[in-house]
Amino acid sequence: MLQNGYSQRRIASTLRVSRNTVARVVKAASDHGLSKDALESMEETELHHTLFPEEAMLPTLVTPDFPYIHKELLKNGVTLKLLWQEYVDNCRDAGKPPYGYSQYCKLYQDYVVRNKLTMHIQPQPVHQVYD
Repeated sequence: MLQNGYSQRRIASTLRVSRNTVARVVKAASDHGLSKDALESMEETELHHTLFPEEAMLPTLVTPDFPYIHKELLKNGVTLKLLWQEYVDNCRDAGKPPYGYSQYCKLYQDYVVRNKLTMHIQPQPVHQVYD
């Protein structure tokens, strides 16, 4: 985007990240001498490990199972908070670090938007709601 004439500020706004993040990535790519073509040919994880090898040493957080989450949310009484607590318990049992609740929700929201998912909520008659 930078080579297409976009400012770092505009890139940050478009990608919904901070300007500091954009500047950090631009600097790392420049420091490693990577061309636009080289950057575009890499998968996201490979790119991250190449640009920020020191962060590759940090423990990797467990990616939530988004299809499972979406399916479970269709059930009565199931909330995102409840599924997050289940996720945290599973991570701790496996000895892996989990995402915090706010990041978990953001990742799920990104998944929903990226996959253009919707949820159908069955309307309930008024007498069922207030009984």
